[in-house]
Amino acid sequence: MIERYSKPAVVLHWLIAIGIFLNLKSGLSFDDLPKDKAAAVFAFHESIGLSVLGLVILRSLWRFAHKPPAPLPATRLEQKAALGIHHLLYLLCVLIPLSGWAAASAHKGAEAHPPVLFGTVQWFNLPGLAGLTGDRQHQAHQLMGAVHSACAWVIMAALVLHIAAALKHQFWDHQKLLQRMWFGR
Repeated sequence: MIERYSKPAVVLHWLIAIGIFLNLKSGLSFDDLPKDKAAAVFAFHESIGLSVLGLVILRSLWRFAHKPPAPLPATRLEQKAALGIHHLLYLLCVLIPLSGWAAASAHKGAEAHPPVLFGTVQWFNLPGLAGLTGDRQHQAHQLMGAVHSACAWVIMAALVLHIAAALKHQFWDHQKLLQRMWFGR
Protein backbone atom coordinates (compact mmCIF):
# COMPACT_ATOMS: atom_id res chain seq x y z
CA MET A 1 0.00 0.00 0.00
CA ILE A 2 1.40 3.39 -0.99
CA GLU A 3 1.01 6.29 1.36
CA ARG A 4 -0.80 8.90 -0.74
CA TYR A 5 -1.47 12.61 -0.60
CA SER A 6 -5.02 13.54 0.32
CA LYS A 7 -7.54 14.15 -2.48
CA PRO A 8 -7.68 17.91 -1.84
CA ALA A 9 -3.86 18.10 -1.96
CA VAL A 10 -3.81 16.16 -5.25
CA VAL A 11 -6.54 18.31 -6.84
CA LEU A 12 -4.83 21.54 -5.75
CA HIS A 13 -1.41 20.30 -6.95
CA TRP A 14 -2.69 19.50 -10.44
CA LEU A 15 -4.86 22.62 -10.77
CA ILE A 16 -1.83 24.74 -9.86
CA ALA A 17 0.37 22.77 -12.27
CA ILE A 18 -2.10 23.27 -15.13
CA GLY A 19 -2.36 26.98 -14.32
CA ILE A 20 1.41 27.40 -14.27
CA PHE A 21 1.84 25.65 -17.62
CA LEU A 22 -0.99 27.64 -19.23
CA ASN A 23 0.55 30.88 -17.99
CA LEU A 24 4.07 29.98 -19.07
CA LYS A 25 2.73 29.16 -22.54
CA SER A 26 0.62 32.31 -22.78
CA GLY A 27 3.35 34.51 -21.29
CA LEU A 28 5.88 33.29 -23.83
CA SER A 29 3.44 33.92 -26.70
CA PHE A 30 2.66 37.63 -26.11
CA ASP A 31 5.35 38.96 -28.44
CA ASP A 32 4.23 36.74 -31.34
CA LEU A 33 0.56 37.72 -31.25
CA PRO A 34 -1.24 40.51 -33.08
CA LYS A 35 -2.31 43.32 -30.74
CA ASP A 36 -6.02 42.37 -30.78
CA LYS A 37 -5.30 38.75 -29.81
CA ALA A 38 -2.59 39.71 -27.30
CA ALA A 39 -5.15 41.62 -25.21
CA ALA A 40 -7.41 38.56 -24.92
CA VAL A 41 -4.46 36.28 -24.11
CA PHE A 42 -3.23 38.80 -21.52
CA ALA A 43 -6.68 38.87 -19.85
CA PHE A 44 -6.65 35.04 -19.72
CA HIS A 45 -3.05 35.07 -18.40
CA GLU A 46 -4.01 37.54 -15.69
CA SER A 47 -7.08 35.49 -14.67
CA ILE A 48 -5.08 32.26 -14.48
CA GLY A 49 -2.28 33.98 -12.52
CA LEU A 50 -4.65 35.34 -9.89
CA SER A 51 -6.35 31.94 -9.71
CA VAL A 52 -3.00 30.22 -9.18
CA LEU A 53 -2.25 32.67 -6.36
CA GLY A 54 -5.54 31.78 -4.66
CA LEU A 55 -4.99 28.05 -5.17
CA VAL A 56 -1.45 28.23 -3.76
CA ILE A 57 -2.76 30.00 -0.68
CA LEU A 58 -5.40 27.26 -0.27
CA ARG A 59 -2.78 24.54 -0.83
CA SER A 60 -0.47 26.12 1.76
CA LEU A 61 -3.28 26.30 4.32
CA TRP A 62 -4.19 22.68 3.57
CA ARG A 63 -0.56 21.62 3.92
CA PHE A 64 -0.22 23.32 7.32
CA ALA A 65 -3.40 21.64 8.58
CA HIS A 66 -2.81 18.16 7.09
CA LYS A 67 0.34 16.11 7.39
CA PRO A 68 1.69 14.94 4.00
CA PRO A 69 2.88 11.36 3.49
CA ALA A 70 6.33 10.47 4.75
CA PRO A 71 9.15 11.26 2.30
CA LEU A 72 10.29 8.42 0.09
CA PRO A 73 13.67 6.84 0.78
CA ALA A 74 16.35 9.07 -0.71
CA THR A 75 19.89 10.23 -0.12
CA ARG A 76 20.46 13.18 2.17
CA LEU A 77 21.32 15.33 -0.86
CA GLU A 78 18.10 14.30 -2.64
CA GLN A 79 16.05 15.09 0.48
CA LYS A 80 17.62 18.56 0.81
CA ALA A 81 17.22 19.22 -2.92
CA ALA A 82 13.56 18.15 -2.83
CA LEU A 83 12.83 20.38 0.15
CA GLY A 84 14.64 23.30 -1.45
CA ILE A 85 12.85 22.93 -4.79
CA HIS A 86 9.45 22.61 -3.08
CA HIS A 87 10.08 25.76 -1.02
CA LEU A 88 11.29 27.58 -4.15
CA LEU A 89 8.19 26.50 -6.09
CA TYR A 90 5.87 27.70 -3.32
CA LEU A 91 7.72 31.03 -3.14
CA LEU A 92 7.61 31.51 -6.91
CA CYS A 93 3.94 30.50 -7.07
CA VAL A 94 3.22 33.48 -4.82
CA LEU A 95 5.86 35.91 -6.10
CA ILE A 96 5.09 35.50 -9.81
CA PRO A 97 1.36 36.28 -9.60
CA LEU A 98 1.94 39.08 -7.09
CA SER A 99 4.62 40.73 -9.23
CA GLY A 100 2.47 40.35 -12.35
CA TRP A 101 -0.51 41.82 -10.52
CA ALA A 102 1.69 44.67 -9.28
CA ALA A 103 3.04 45.34 -12.79
CA ALA A 104 -0.49 45.38 -14.22
CA SER A 105 -1.70 47.59 -11.37
CA ALA A 106 1.10 50.10 -12.05
CA HIS A 107 0.47 50.12 -15.82
CA LYS A 108 -0.68 53.40 -17.35
CA GLY A 109 -4.48 53.43 -17.34
CA ALA A 110 -4.78 50.56 -14.85
CA GLU A 111 -6.90 52.66 -12.51
CA ALA A 112 -9.65 52.84 -15.12
CA HIS A 113 -9.26 49.17 -16.14
CA PRO A 114 -8.90 46.81 -13.14
CA PRO A 115 -8.64 43.07 -13.85
CA VAL A 116 -11.79 41.12 -14.69
CA LEU A 117 -11.34 37.45 -13.87
CA PHE A 118 -12.35 35.24 -16.79
CA GLY A 119 -14.35 38.13 -18.22
CA THR A 120 -16.94 37.99 -15.44
CA VAL A 121 -15.62 38.73 -11.93
CA GLN A 122 -14.59 42.34 -11.35
CA TRP A 123 -11.31 42.34 -9.42
CA PHE A 124 -9.13 45.15 -8.14
CA ASN A 125 -5.70 46.64 -8.69
CA LEU A 126 -3.19 46.44 -5.86
CA PRO A 127 -3.68 49.48 -3.64
CA GLY A 128 -1.19 52.29 -4.08
CA LEU A 129 0.05 51.22 -7.50
CA ALA A 130 -2.82 52.19 -9.81
CA GLY A 131 -2.68 55.76 -8.51
CA LEU A 132 0.97 56.32 -9.39
CA THR A 133 1.78 58.76 -12.16
CA GLY A 134 4.70 59.76 -14.35
CA ASP A 135 8.15 58.35 -13.66
CA ARG A 136 7.11 56.58 -10.44
CA GLN A 137 4.38 54.71 -12.29
CA HIS A 138 6.72 53.75 -15.14
CA GLN A 139 9.47 52.64 -12.74
CA ALA A 140 7.08 50.53 -10.64
CA HIS A 141 5.62 48.94 -13.77
CA GLN A 142 9.09 48.19 -15.22
CA LEU A 143 10.49 46.84 -11.93
CA MET A 144 7.54 44.57 -11.21
CA GLY A 145 7.48 43.40 -14.83
CA ALA A 146 11.19 42.53 -14.64
CA VAL A 147 10.68 40.62 -11.36
CA HIS A 148 7.71 38.79 -12.91
CA SER A 149 9.69 37.81 -16.00
CA ALA A 150 12.85 36.77 -14.12
CA CYS A 151 10.85 34.64 -11.70
CA ALA A 152 9.02 32.98 -14.61
CA TRP A 153 12.39 31.84 -16.02
CA VAL A 154 13.45 30.57 -12.59
CA ILE A 155 10.21 28.59 -12.16
CA MET A 156 10.77 26.96 -15.55
CA ALA A 157 14.16 25.67 -14.35
CA ALA A 158 12.70 24.59 -10.99
CA LEU A 159 9.88 22.74 -12.76
CA VAL A 160 12.35 20.89 -14.98
CA LEU A 161 14.18 19.73 -11.84
CA HIS A 162 10.93 18.86 -10.06
CA ILE A 163 9.60 16.81 -12.98
CA ALA A 164 12.97 15.15 -13.64
CA ALA A 165 13.23 14.13 -9.98
CA ALA A 166 9.68 12.76 -9.97
CA LEU A 167 10.38 10.71 -13.11
CA LYS A 168 13.70 9.49 -11.66
CA HIS A 169 11.97 8.28 -8.47
CA GLN A 170 9.14 6.71 -10.47
CA PHE A 171 11.07 4.91 -13.19
CA TRP A 172 14.68 4.58 -12.01
CA ASP A 173 14.09 3.98 -8.31
CA HIS A 174 10.68 2.25 -8.83
CA GLN A 175 9.18 4.10 -5.84
CA LYS A 176 5.71 4.72 -7.30
CA LEU A 177 6.01 8.43 -6.59
CA LEU A 178 3.46 9.43 -9.23
CA GLN A 179 0.78 7.23 -7.62
CA ARG A 180 1.14 9.27 -4.42
CA MET A 181 0.17 12.49 -6.24
CA TRP A 182 -2.40 11.13 -8.69
CA PHE A 183 -6.11 10.35 -8.65
CA GLY A 184 -7.56 6.92 -7.92
CA ARG A 185 -6.07 4.00 -6.04
